Amino acid sequence: MIKSENLTLNRSSKNIVNNINYILNPGITSIIGPNGAGKTTLIKCLSGLIKDFEGSIEFKNKNLLSYKSKEIARLRAFASQSNEVSFPFSVKEIVSMGRYSFTDIMSERENEKIVKDVIDHFSISHLSKQNFNTLSGGEKQRVQLARIFSQIWEIKEGLLFLDEPISALDFNYQVKLFKLIKNKISTHNWSVVIVLHDLQVASKFSNNIILMKDGNIFDHGYPENVLSERNLLNVYETPIKIIKTDDLNVYSIF
Repeated sequence: MIKSENLTLNRSSKNIVNNINYILNPGITSIIGPNGAGKTTLIKCLSGLIKDFEGSIEFKNKNLLSYKSKEIARLRAFASQSNEVSFPFSVKEIVSMGRYSFTDIMSERENEKIVKDVIDHFSISHLSKQNFNTLSGGEKQRVQLARIFSQIWEIKEGLLFLDEPISALDFNYQVKLFKLIKNKISTHNWSVVIVLHDLQVASKFSNNIILMKDGNIFDHGYPENVLSERNLLNVYETPIKIIKTDDLNVYSIF
């Protein structure tokens, strides 16, 4: 799906990400690590939002930087940490923005149907006409996630990047989000890359984990292999005890 070779980004004589070689396949890949490890910068490079990197990135066997803006927008979507909007758009208008790249190749009726479907899936239909700026933090996050999902809703082998998507979500909406992601992986063969800070969520829902430290991939692979007490101590510099249960690992610092 996506492959990076010697991916490096330098800012102010410092490598923010350093010599990243990775092949991303369908499923959920979570990126974890302490603040300043390079997680957000890495996904911005992999998504094409940052372009002045060294090395190369291939997406669907094509150089990522060779895609035209509308072409790549129809294949991948990116949700940033910020949910704020300057103008008083309604919730439906915000979600509809995700369909912009399809307005010249699909009918208004087709795009409207997708917007409605996404709004229903994110349980925000009752907010459709409301001013986005009047919403709570969690509601804003759900609306922005709906916008991002609408961008590639019907796309086979879509690529989705989510930067801390559950930071403001109640637990029930976190579960619904991951159920929806898994459904899209199953039905549309999506590849999903998520920056997370919650080790238990990463452990439970990820197919693969990238553990980062100081701009480097410290370790990557299956959650049960990467999220070891030794790895977590080396990266977070804090002892983290793993308490194993039948179907869940609990990560405790106390």
